[in-house]
Amino acid sequence: MVFSSRVFIQTCVFFAFFWLATITSASTTILPSTQALSLVIKEITKETLQPLVPANASPHDFSLKPSHIRRIQKAQLVVWLGPELEPYLAKVMSRIPHHKQFIINQKGLPLAYGLHPWTNPEYLMNGMLELSQHMGTPWDSQAWRQQMTLLKTQIQSHQKRLLKNQQGYLVYHDGIDGFESYFGLEHLASFTNSDDQPPGAKGMAAIAQLAKEQQVACVLTDHETKPKLIDAVIGPEVERIQIDILATHSTSLVSYINRLGQAVLDCGHSIKQ
Repeated sequence: MVFSSRVFIQTCVFFAFFWLATITSASTTILPSTQALSLVIKEITKETLQPLVPANASPHDFSLKPSHIRRIQKAQLVVWLGPELEPYLAKVMSRIPHHKQFIINQKGLPLAYGLHPWTNPEYLMNGMLELSQHMGTPWDSQAWRQQMTLLKTQIQSHQKRLLKNQQGYLVYHDGIDGFESYFGLEHLASFTNSDDQPPGAKGMAAIAQLAKEQQVACVLTDHETKPKLIDAVIGPEVERIQIDILATHSTSLVSYINRLGQAVLDCGHSIKQ
């Protein structure tokens, strides 16, 4: 009788560990397409997941390899930006069952190739709410809203100081359009409209004139920036501030958005208040 009880207990323990292992395995088979989406998932599940696209690679010019396709096929849930923003995924995802993929809804935000909606806190919050509902995992947005409200107040105050000084900032390319839209910002000009388009001569002349008139407080540079081009157009004197559009160096969504915000706050930091 004692032997039977022991066997029964051992059997129960075995199935308990098997069940927990299954849950853990299931939770780690969520596949985010990009690093920013990996941070979205981490906010909900507390897990750090390896994205399909390497963190330092742009999703615009990414090419799938057989190993990437195998990861997609093995995943229980692929979280991605949709065919308009990630056309390289459209064909393979069309063969993945709908219940095994999740696209964050734009909810009225602009949707087109080349845009970067993941820099928009509203887009990220919508994604976290929708994904948490989809996964049946509760997520409280209150702390996120408070952080973004505080950052918005700081950025808008700094923006007023820039305008008072008749200055603004340049961007290398329109990579933080979502961020600017949310915080009510507008850059003076960009060297290129997209990271896969070369700068135009007319635009370069306009930027050079802005710098000559001392209207440029800084240039926000990113992973696509060509420093020699900037030097040739406006010289090395104008301050450069690096921004992390792809979330390469961020470990959480709050730190990611705060990093983008701090870049703007650092622009023209010598301006007297």
